[in-house]
Amino acid sequence: MAFSLKGSGSSKKLNTGIASKEDIERYESIGYTHIVYEGNSHFVYTDDLTERDVFKQKIGLNNYEWFQEGTGNKNWVLYNPVQFRPDKNWKGKRILKFNKDDYKGGRFEVPINSSSCCGMFSWTTLPENFKLDLLFNTKDIVDMNLMFAGSILPDVFTIGEKFTTNNVRDMRYMFYECVLPEKFTLNDNFVTSKVEEMDFMFSECRVPKNFRLPDTFDTSAVKSMDHMFYETVFSGKFDFGNSFKINPGVNTKLMFTDCVVNNETVDPEKCEDFSYMKKLLSE
Repeated sequence: MAFSLKGSGSSKKLNTGIASKEDIERYESIGYTHIVYEGNSHFVYTDDLTERDVFKQKIGLNNYEWFQEGTGNKNWVLYNPVQFRPDKNWKGKRILKFNKDDYKGGRFEVPINSSSCCGMFSWTTLPENFKLDLLFNTKDIVDMNLMFAGSILPDVFTIGEKFTTNNVRDMRYMFYECVLPEKFTLNDNFVTSKVEEMDFMFSECRVPKNFRLPDTFDTSAVKSMDHMFYETVFSGKFDFGNSFKINPGVNTKLMFTDCVVNNETVDPEKCEDFSYMKKLLSE
């Protein structure tokens, strides 16, 4: 399909639909950022403040604000300040964090053009009826480091059908110190085939009984599982699914050290044996 560009200045909008790969490569090569909003491609010169403001006016989001990520692909993103606020992670990198003070319910969406959810809900008690619904589409996210670290999730919490992880590369500390509700599950959209880092992913997390990792939890690309389940509290059976494997050369330092199964800390001489842990958690 051929697209014609229109508009003044450096910000350009395609008449309709998503640009071809060739169009995207051509415009990105001369400094534009390709942004998809409501199913249409836009090319924006995000290095220029005026051009960023022109773009948000064109799409009718004057109340939104621009922010440059310090994690992921470090994109310029457009976010709703009622839903998010700028913050920094423990390394001082810029992140967008859930705005628990101003958010009063209603639609909740991933910021436009974002590539990172780093620390987004970290160390937060989420509202009683909070869910991630169809508007929370994570198809372009590459970084979920610390996303739910230390968070307390409501009993009704779900990650939703549009919570996909096909492009995520970093899941370090994702559920670190998190309390997962009894009915919490990871669905088949939780695809980890590109994830390289799972260090501390469930460390010090409280996992509900009969929890199962989906078969899409593929560890073939993982390079490190350092402290992945360190001091994790397993409330009952835990199923690793059919795609969880430890490949040669993967860092598994202290992977299960001091984890608790059925209210007892696992013998430190046995917890380094994955086969033993897998069998213990299946009983």
